[in-house]
Amino acid sequence: MKQKSLSLVALSFLFVMVAFGQKSKLDTNNRIHVYSNESNDLYQLLKSNGENCIRYDDINTALKSCEKNEVLLILAKNYPAATTVIPGDFYKRVNKKDLKTYIEFPNHLESDITGEIKSTKKERLVVTSNFFGEELSPMRILDAGLYFYIDIPERESHLKGANVAGFDKALYGLEKTKSSPILFEDSNVLISTTKLSDFNKSRYSPINAWQSTIGGILFYLSIEMAAESVTWNPIVKPSYNAIVPLPENAYELAVERGAEWYKKARFLIHPDWKNQWECIDTLQLPVGPPMNLNLPSGDGSLGVMEGHYSYINYDGSQPYRYWLRGDCVAETSMTFAMANGIKQNKQKEEIAENLMDFLFNSDVFKTSSSKDAKMSSYGLIGWAATKPSRYYGDDNARILLGSILSSQVMENNTWNVQILELILANFRTSGKNGFRGGALNGKDIDEKTWQTLMEGEFENIAPHYESWLWATYLWLYDKTGYGSLLVKAKKAIEITMTNYPKNWKWTNGIQQERTRMILPLAWLVRIEDTKKHRGWLNTICDNLLKNQVEVGALREELGEGSKGRYGAPKSNSSYGHAGAPVIHSNGEPITDMLCTSNFAFFALNEAAEATQNPRYIEAVDKLAEFMVRIQSTSSGRADLDGCWFRAFDYENWEYYGSNADHGWGAWGTLTGWTQSFITTTLALKLKKTSYWDITKDSGIGNRIDVVWSEMLPGIEH
Repeated sequence: MKQKSLSLVALSFLFVMVAFGQKSKLDTNNRIHVYSNESNDLYQLLKSNGENCIRYDDINTALKSCEKNEVLLILAKNYPAATTVIPGDFYKRVNKKDLKTYIEFPNHLESDITGEIKSTKKERLVVTSNFFGEELSPMRILDAGLYFYIDIPERESHLKGANVAGFDKALYGLEKTKSSPILFEDSNVLISTTKLSDFNKSRYSPINAWQSTIGGILFYLSIEMAAESVTWNPIVKPSYNAIVPLPENAYELAVERGAEWYKKARFLIHPDWKNQWECIDTLQLPVGPPMNLNLPSGDGSLGVMEGHYSYINYDGSQPYRYWLRGDCVAETSMTFAMANGIKQNKQKEEIAENLMDFLFNSDVFKTSSSKDAKMSSYGLIGWAATKPSRYYGDDNARILLGSILSSQVMENNTWNVQILELILANFRTSGKNGFRGGALNGKDIDEKTWQTLMEGEFENIAPHYESWLWATYLWLYDKTGYGSLLVKAKKAIEITMTNYPKNWKWTNGIQQERTRMILPLAWLVRIEDTKKHRGWLNTICDNLLKNQVEVGALREELGEGSKGRYGAPKSNSSYGHAGAPVIHSNGEPITDMLCTSNFAFFALNEAAEATQNPRYIEAVDKLAEFMVRIQSTSSGRADLDGCWFRAFDYENWEYYGSNADHGWGAWGTLTGWTQSFITTTLALKLKKTSYWDITKDSGIGNRIDVVWSEMLPGIEH
């Protein structure tokens, strides 16, 4: 009898629980009271999913309207300028009504007052409890850009802000790292010391992790929404997903949008705001606010800025890099010249021509020595307007590639002699073995003399810095027959390939070094199509393409640790303070459009056209389609519409990666390296040609007899 009675009690309890559970699921009249701006992302998400939301512009009114056990959201309205002013008796009234409450950016807690508003520089958010369940385990990283938070003393939290290293996990933990409470419970109220609710406008990532974050907050508040409903259309996103068929004009559209982006984003400097630009460009770190897009776009006659800084502001905008760099100017000229060849527009050609005139005739990138034919630094072009006496070989190589193609496509020989001088200026300041080093300074060049540098036995097994200059020597040899150019390039290539991979130095990863090596190898095959040379090319291409995934992306790969110049951060404190890869460990599903895939796209196209190897042709086709798909599109941010960011997560299909690099990280754009080479190669693909073939009739070498005798007197050619 006793056992029967217990069973009946248990059955009755179960019935009540089931009925209660069904009621909570079926009763859609439960109200959600929201203090927020109309445009708040969380409020709009709830409304779009049919939740019974009532929005208020006054906290007291919202609280007064709440019935017992309802939900109250106090979402920051004046973030980050001012905290959310919470009425003095607010927490007492909330507890009396048993409200499920979430508050952002409050000026005080029930348990304590809050401190000052602080801004972040490199901090990210880290999951520090099991609050979010299996979807977000402890030490999972969430990126919230350059967020602001209210300073409060250390306490148990579900999310903390900290400067941490790692791709999506804080691999070194938080034990010895300063952190700040971000999301926690205080007297039955869920508190956020920052604004989490504008997740879309602020472009928080990774998106799937943020969906789980928002879903976890809603679950805490007993707002029952299916996981598939906690989603949003990103304000900046790829143009196409991974599987949708591309329209017939997708490539032409990508080239056009790629060129238009320079103007839409106001990267081309205009006289009306030149003074504003100069004030920032002269700073040690020339990073400034986003451009006012109501200002006019320049025409190339004053140059082009570098791109976006890799941090996202609280409003979803990005700072600009106001740097004026020689390589970006030449590469941008190439872009407009090639885009004009796809869809003719007189303005594009004028911009390309103006940029070339600015590069070679404005003296911005020159010093008194580099303009003096008697000096050893004569003919070189400086890295940036702020450092005209710093000569990176790889930057000069890209200046050459951009200038050669631009002048050829425009059929304009105005700059031929200066381009020729630039090739020979680099040639004569590299040693017997063809190596030049990462960068040379004008004063050192002039003191040592080009003759001394040319006789040096120096070796620098680092294709990122060295190899594209060899490609320019091969290119000029093909136009002139000057054997010294071929000899030096071949010697450097042979030394480099003999040392592959064991002794290769890598910059941000081994993939980018392979990428840089393909171009000189492809052009060497053009000149001497031997089994040995094809073997070298096959070795590098095969190793590179082992990391090409089905969607066409090239997965990043770090090299052997001791050879890396800018490897993954070795501690939390080192995150964000030097050059760095966009992955932390090999195998992470990230591709790099600044250092690897952009140049691989260009170089593989040269290899494919040179050899007609079906595998290379297929790889280029896949990479081209991938680039078209991931070009950005945005209806809300014109300066971010039509560009390629540095990092892309091809598994989650979004812009994301380790942002450890000090400025050129995951969300950085670059008018030169990235935008230019991707757009230009798409244009070459459309024309079914290569750089080599389109420039084969160049007249740049026509005056080499005179220029050689002036710059390399007594040197056999």
